[in-house]
Amino acid sequence: MMMNLFATVVLTGGGGESVYIPVPCRGIVKEITLACNATMVASGTVVAYRGATAVNTATAPTGNTAAGTTLDGVPDTDYKDYIFDPDSTTVANKVIKVTDDATLLGGAGALSVLVKYDESAAVTQAASEA
Repeated sequence: MMMNLFATVVLTGGGGESVYIPVPCRGIVKEITLACNATMVASGTVVAYRGATAVNTATAPTGNTAAGTTLDGVPDTDYKDYIFDPDSTTVANKVIKVTDDATLLGGAGALSVLVKYDESAAVTQAASEA
């Protein structure tokens, strides 16, 4: 079953700002969708992480992304199926970290993040990676 997790963060425009979204159950990030009340500048990125590992990246296209327009992320080829788990003994596995880079906005803005979270994904993963 797919569920939606939603967060909004106010960004100063300096980049490197993060929001942590607690996961409600064991699952994986299937996709992220962004919307902002300011223009997202071409090549600016927002990355969803498990710990220090990127699982999904949204990159503003050439020509920028106008305020109020949605921008979809792309799952990481190698790490898209990393498992998040609120019962994990590893703190970083209990939250989805979402971070912008310094080029995403030309100034301050409110960024909304929609995470499509799959709690029923069948994933094979070594115990050392969970």
